Amino acid sequence: MGKRFLIWSNPRDALVHLTYFLMLLGGVNIFSASFVAAGDMFGNGYHYLIRYFIYGAVGLVLMHWIGRKWDYHKVFRYNQIFCAGCTALLIAVDIFGKGIKGAQRWLIIGPFSFQPSEFVKLAVILLGADCLGRLMEQGIPPRLHKKETCKAFLEAAFMSFLVLIQPDMGTAAIILTLMIVLYLLAGLPWKDFSILLGGLLGGAVAAVIQAPYRMNRVRIWLTPELDPQGNGYQAVQAKMAIGSGGLFFGESAGMGTSKFFYLPEAHTDFAFAVFCQEWGFVGALFLILVFLLMGLSLYRIGQNTQDRRGFLLVSGVNFLVVGQAIANMAMVCGILPVIGVPLSFISYGGTSLIITLVGIGLVLSVYRMETEGKRQPAPAAGKPVSRPVRKETGRWSR
Repeated sequence: MGKRFLIWSNPRDALVHLTYFLMLLGGVNIFSASFVAAGDMFGNGYHYLIRYFIYGAVGLVLMHWIGRKWDYHKVFRYNQIFCAGCTALLIAVDIFGKGIKGAQRWLIIGPFSFQPSEFVKLAVILLGADCLGRLMEQGIPPRLHKKETCKAFLEAAFMSFLVLIQPDMGTAAIILTLMIVLYLLAGLPWKDFSILLGGLLGGAVAAVIQAPYRMNRVRIWLTPELDPQGNGYQAVQAKMAIGSGGLFFGESAGMGTSKFFYLPEAHTDFAFAVFCQEWGFVGALFLILVFLLMGLSLYRIGQNTQDRRGFLLVSGVNFLVVGQAIANMAMVCGILPVIGVPLSFISYGGTSLIITLVGIGLVLSVYRMETEGKRQPAPAAGKPVSRPVRKETGRWSR
């Protein structure tokens, strides 16, 4: 666990340093992408940048506090309370939520708004890590047709449905995919996975067909050039912004033209297009490399975590941060349809940023508990229990 990771002493240091570096890049990009819009809407071009760093400061404090003080095992005790709270918030969104551009996804408290569906992502990771991790420690493979092993999936599916009706199909898909990834890592048989995948694809097709705006979104995704001044405007402008960045260093930081009301949602869902325009193809590759390094550091921590619940927790956070980032980049480039998924750290979104940093804090807690040799024994009777052989490194043997 404590071995060197590339240029860092260990994967924990790599994860922390990459987190700070991505937040720095995110601050620069959000300021550049939002300065014009913020000045027009609020009379203060620094509006979104200030809020980004407020949310970031809160998230970083939570990240370090959780990483240094919390025992992540204790968090699992409150899974059902957390999930019940998320469900209540999602229902509250349908009743009291603020509607923006046809979607009702936010709750408002004073001067701040937050998106409950972001909390659900973390709740699903904790729920899956706890339930499936216990099954792994007992040597029981998860099966979707057995009541005792499919409970976590059904809870995630219900919360995903509540997000879908907001409507927010992209976030609903992320939530459900998170749980499916955890089931696969826990040993879900491929036969069960094939049946599940077929059912989900059928459900996705039905959800698209029954909503005309989703059908139109798919059509625009395939051929945005057919309506470049209408429904395809955002996709066309995103591609133009990416292309105008050129091969090397783009139009330079702060000098991109897309933020001058050419590209809608330039500082949120389509922040990657602004980044490409101002930093060029090389800059975009560099950003992708940073995310891959973060994913690799999370993978290294997960692979060296002998506690199965800790392993699934780290893997879930890895998919949440890096997987979601890849999905956003693919969406902006036109590889995926517009699904409203943020780019971790680079897009503006306070709730998303705080939840991401809390997730990383839980990973740091897993790392600390492993290196200190403080893991809980497996609860299964008659099964071999892992035991520490080198307390200072957190390595284990059967």
